[in-house]
Amino acid sequence: MNALKFASLLCTIALQCAAADSQDNLERAVLPPTRLSEWEKQKAFFQENGYLWIKNFFSPEQVMLLQGWAEEINTAAQSMLSCSFPQCIPGTLIIVPEASNPLQACRAEDLLSCYPDLYYFIAGTLTSYISRLLGEPYVLFKDKINFKWPGGGAFPPHQDFPAYEFFGPREHVTAMVCIDTATLENGCLQVAENWRQTFAQEPDLDPSEVELGRAVLPYVVGGKEHGSIQKKYSDKITWIPLETGQGDLVLISSFIPHYSETNHSQNSRRAMFFTHNRLKEGDHRKAYYFAKRQDPLNPAFHFATPTKARDK
Repeated sequence: MNALKFASLLCTIALQCAAADSQDNLERAVLPPTRLSEWEKQKAFFQENGYLWIKNFFSPEQVMLLQGWAEEINTAAQSMLSCSFPQCIPGTLIIVPEASNPLQACRAEDLLSCYPDLYYFIAGTLTSYISRLLGEPYVLFKDKINFKWPGGGAFPPHQDFPAYEFFGPREHVTAMVCIDTATLENGCLQVAENWRQTFAQEPDLDPSEVELGRAVLPYVVGGKEHGSIQKKYSDKITWIPLETGQGDLVLISSFIPHYSETNHSQNSRRAMFFTHNRLKEGDHRKAYYFAKRQDPLNPAFHFATPTKARDK
């Protein structure tokens, strides 16, 4: 085979692989359900896999609203960082700067206390949707936006539940709202594939908890990697990258391992995260943010984040 034919063959194989990967990625996403059978199928998928990716959940007009709120929040966050505005005051944003740049916001929290219109928007769309999907009332627990600007830090493999367990609820559902298109290059969300099967025979874990999808994997305590799943466990996980588009919605449970890479692109990868818990387990949002404002550097509030959290 001459060099030209060999190069052509390689190109064909690469295109076929890329097409297969693209198709696999699309098959992981669904559209908002319109029939009862679709609701039940998507609920079963979420409960089995710990995540659910819904394409085009928000209309173009709603995407514009969300992008407007994201811009407004960023402007306020940067202003607060530049003047060292105190964040212990209820009704103000909680701003966490990037570890490498104290004047650039990594994330902002307690958005819904500061932007009532956003609160009503989320309650009328996401909270009601989650409650309908899972068949019982859910209530907001916490909310944030991760900005992930170009060069923004990675969020190492972790589970959310250990960061929340001290506040009462035993399970949570986080809705990720995609403000920008997310790609491998700019650090899209990646979730664990079949993680219950991966750890079904793990001797250090309770097999019944693994089977239920509620096992907590051993994680690092203290230091820069605080909250990250210990490497010997995270190395066993097969990861699914979710290259989401503007207006997509991803639901993840508080137990599914997930992570994201550093943003190596020149584009932002902003996403809002709205964490809910079952209403029958109580409304803990005010208690959570009261505790966070009193001790904002506590590592309990900085699980697996690219921030300068205090060592335990």
